[in-house]
Amino acid sequence: MSWTQKLWSSRSIATVAAVGVFGATAFYLGSVDTQVEANNSVEVATSAPSATFPANAGTLGAIPDRGAAGCGAPGGPNRDVTFTVSGLSGAPTNVEVDMTFSPAHTWSGDVQATLIAPDATSFPLFGRRGSTTATGCGSSAGLAGPYGFADSAAATNWFTIAGSPVPSIDYRTTTVGGVAGAGAVTSINPAFAGVANPNGTWILRFNDFGGGDTGGVGAASLTIDTAAPTGSPVADFDGDGRTDFAVVRQTNQPIAGQVRWFINPSSTGSVVGYDWGIGTTDFFTPADFDGDGKADIVTWRPGAADVAAFYILRSSNNTLQLETFGVSGDNPTVVGDYDGDGKADPAVFRTPAGAGDQATFFYRGSLNNPGGNITFVPWGTGGDTSFPAVGDFDGDGKNDFVVQRSGGGSQGVFWMLKSSGGSEIIPFGLNTDLILPADYDGDGKTDIAVGRTISGSLTWFVRPSATPGSPYQVAWGTSGTSDRRVLGDYDGDGKADFGIWRPATGTYWILNGTNNAVTTSQLGATGDFPVASFQIN
Repeated sequence: MSWTQKLWSSRSIATVAAVGVFGATAFYLGSVDTQVEANNSVEVATSAPSATFPANAGTLGAIPDRGAAGCGAPGGPNRDVTFTVSGLSGAPTNVEVDMTFSPAHTWSGDVQATLIAPDATSFPLFGRRGSTTATGCGSSAGLAGPYGFADSAAATNWFTIAGSPVPSIDYRTTTVGGVAGAGAVTSINPAFAGVANPNGTWILRFNDFGGGDTGGVGAASLTIDTAAPTGSPVADFDGDGRTDFAVVRQTNQPIAGQVRWFINPSSTGSVVGYDWGIGTTDFFTPADFDGDGKADIVTWRPGAADVAAFYILRSSNNTLQLETFGVSGDNPTVVGDYDGDGKADPAVFRTPAGAGDQATFFYRGSLNNPGGNITFVPWGTGGDTSFPAVGDFDGDGKNDFVVQRSGGGSQGVFWMLKSSGGSEIIPFGLNTDLILPADYDGDGKTDIAVGRTISGSLTWFVRPSATPGSPYQVAWGTSGTSDRRVLGDYDGDGKADFGIWRPATGTYWILNGTNNAVTTSQLGATGDFPVASFQIN
């Protein structure tokens, strides 16, 4: 269909067809249509902001004795108690550990416990209770439990509580004995706040520092709270934190040019259809304009000033919100939350025809803007030399102003004007690359990423904001099957996946960026437009 040729993923704007007159019949609202090809067997991981994980039973057991007389350096192997953490989104905001010693350990001054995250971040929970010298044996009080260790516990110092066995209450973590300041209260949460992805294997490591007294770990659990991911993933129509499979098709029913949105929500797996938009004119720009946590069905129709507009089907109440905005030739794929109130704002990016002329972002904020004033931010240049990268690159909850420009020769350079203040210039990729912005490392910040075809393979090049010095590349999809890249977090783990949509079979192929798991789902046919590619420029 000719209407698919004007989409922005081609890196250029094709001629837009003449704008039709908008009328009541232009948007026929078909409520539900399940007679569409779909394979609902796709399995996705659950996502949660908080969970408690029991120790893997096979890792519990005796703490190996040091073996030698006296106290000092640990001897023998560790007792590594492991926890398999999955389904969390975002960095840890609270970490708590509970443990029980069984059989009871007969000398608390022997034992040191250290928690280790999947990325090797480690932190001692306690160590060598009562010992104040490097070779001291510390307290003889036994260990039984259960004991909890958390920053939320009363400021109970593990070193100073009397009784044998050590009383079964919650404690703060402490520094290890045998060093200056032994027994000082510490905080566990800041130690693990930098763990971008908490999913994986955590280790609770026990060491014995004195010979002759033994015990074991009978039970343990790990609780992790995480920050909710900032914003919603692209094309999340049901608000469950996962990108949904969705395509748009020109049906010409009940009027010429009519398009239908086919959406397979991840929360239900039942395909629904909505007639919304005109294929010969409109751009598809789904975003959450009403702030209910769900992407709205949205099209932008070009036209003259005061005619061009966003037509928004609000998911909160199924009513039309009309936002007159922009003019023909503008790029409406830059819609997003520019004022940080949790609602997408009408926005366009305008590039003049003249090379070197000023390009501009325009948006109408919904926060503290009762007059509907338009904000404009000059950034980039015209003459097809600047292409926008859409997202929140500094993690402050607001979209930033970012363009990719030629840096001389074939070099691509990203020019970033941050909403939190300041600017940055980052050379990355080629100036002919597609721009694939998304949060690939799960740190709440959009990462710079580009794509190109290499020897027939579609290849992503990603510069993670958490580790910008360690860019990487992933090949996924082929040009021979006309695969289209689709952005989004399809499994709800807070990290963007690598996705393609194959038109010949109408199949989504999603590669999880963490564990390389592959999921597929069938939806659509040749000639359709995969909605999740709408912000690829």
